[in-house]
Amino acid sequence: MATILGQRFPIVTLDNKLTVVNYGSNHTYLFNDGNELDKCSDDVCRATAMVPHHTGRVQVVVDDIDNKVSISIPKDRQDTWRDYILMNHPEYRDCKMWLDVFIKYNLSDTIKDDLNMIAEMDIIDVILVPRLLMETLDVPVVSKHVLLKARTCKVSDRVSKIIHADRFCGSDVTRYTDLGYRSITTNGDEQVPA
Repeated sequence: MATILGQRFPIVTLDNKLTVVNYGSNHTYLFNDGNELDKCSDDVCRATAMVPHHTGRVQVVVDDIDNKVSISIPKDRQDTWRDYILMNHPEYRDCKMWLDVFIKYNLSDTIKDDLNMIAEMDIIDVILVPRLLMETLDVPVVSKHVLLKARTCKVSDRVSKIIHADRFCGSDVTRYTDLGYRSITTNGDEQVPA
């Protein structure tokens, strides 16, 4: 198994000559060209976890789903939200209820540093990252090089979990033209970003 950055992140070169790195995934990737990209260790997965910030609202179903009440829960009471509701809103005691937790993730400095270092490596073409991490990437947070290389896998077969070796999922911020790079349109014209 080939790795980079202190043997933390597995890499593989696919049959199409793309070199792909696994950034923080705890499972092995199987590509439709027969290649396999190893999983990261449990320690690496924990170290590359994003920083969560939680807020919560209790959803109380009074009679049916169309007659629902939403109650904000103080941050320090989220672990004991049901007691908070019963004490402050006893009229909902016998109702169905659950806590909706809203999570906003931030990248740790370690993640930013790792991604920037990996993106600067000429040998790496694609950095496979979890979808959640992909959605938090932006130019002020990481370099343009990270946005050029960071992708999530594109599943070829959902049952076998085999992924494409030549197709990856980007995001709105990973489009080349959005990053100031030229592109060629389907009719062969060059499109230069504004």
